[in-house]
Amino acid sequence: MRNSVALIAVAALLFATGASATIFLHEGFEGPAAGWQVYGQINGEPGSLWHRETHRSYMGDWSAAYNTGDPDYDYDVGVSWGLLASPWLDLSSASHVYLSFWSWLETENAPYEYDLSLFVLKADGLPWVPLPPDIQTFPQSEWNHLGANLSALAGLPEVRIGFLFDSVDDYDNDHEGWYIDNVLLTDGATPPPPVPEPSTLILLSSGLLGAGAVLRRRTRR
Repeated sequence: MRNSVALIAVAALLFATGASATIFLHEGFEGPAAGWQVYGQINGEPGSLWHRETHRSYMGDWSAAYNTGDPDYDYDVGVSWGLLASPWLDLSSASHVYLSFWSWLETENAPYEYDLSLFVLKADGLPWVPLPPDIQTFPQSEWNHLGANLSALAGLPEVRIGFLFDSVDDYDNDHEGWYIDNVLLTDGATPPPPVPEPSTLILLSSGLLGAGAVLRRRTRR
């Protein structure tokens, strides 16, 4: 329910700002996150620490987390890496594409030259490609609204995005890891407005929808 309200709020914000309301992907991990897959290794064996988690979330009750979960909430399991990959997305109708998401990270010291946290992308038939490491500059231990212009992918019929965490080694991994929430991919050349805090979300979404109805009535006169 909260994820649906978030989607309504995003669409209303896009409408109110005159931006495109085409949403190719919106995932808040409140449900089973259909189509998402995880890949990885732990000490050289297949496995991944990515999972749905309630310990921290930007909005709603759940997020996607890279750590061991309760009770330790760290990634101190040796050498590990994990990729959280979205479903295949059809961007053939897009003219611009923008990725937006919320991130909470606790790892080795910035600029994270030891533990890595990058998002990557893939088009059908191509390997995973890392994006520029801009997200390695945000503050630790707080929620940050991040994103990237992926318009180079506009027009492609099969695309995936992913979030990659790599501990690189087994040293100093007693940190909380990475949380991802409210992943949004829209047909737009500029960042979509961030989803509001949960305390104002329902009020804001209903207010914007009402404002939109008023605007539509005015345009018919």
